[in-house]
Amino acid sequence: MRATTAFCSACDRDVRVILPEEPPHDAQAPVGDAEIVCLEVGERCTGALCPVGAVSPTVMRVRHVRSGVASIVQPVVKAECEACGSVTDFYIVAPEYATCVECGRTVSLVELTIAMGRDG
Repeated sequence: MRATTAFCSACDRDVRVILPEEPPHDAQAPVGDAEIVCLEVGERCTGALCPVGAVSPTVMRVRHVRSGVASIVQPVVKAECEACGSVTDFYIVAPEYATCVECGRTVSLVELTIAMGRDG
């Protein structure tokens, strides 16, 4: 992955983004929206849909976790992930969702709370 900037029409300024590695050949391949991670989502974001990544702020936060660039200032809950079987951190990516840092699975906080109750 490489860091760069891109113009955000919602914020009307350049924002920091992470792009996937460049293709291994000389041909220019378009970067898919699913691969872009905006590092400034939520800081001064004004839209419900990120114009840089074409997703909601919640989905962009999930991308942060899955790409490994999740901020440590995000709220974290430790629980067992039913998908990967690890007792690990879950980043709270929205008021109702959390994402496992090990496998990237996103679950509702209700589901996570129930799982934590079984473990405790």
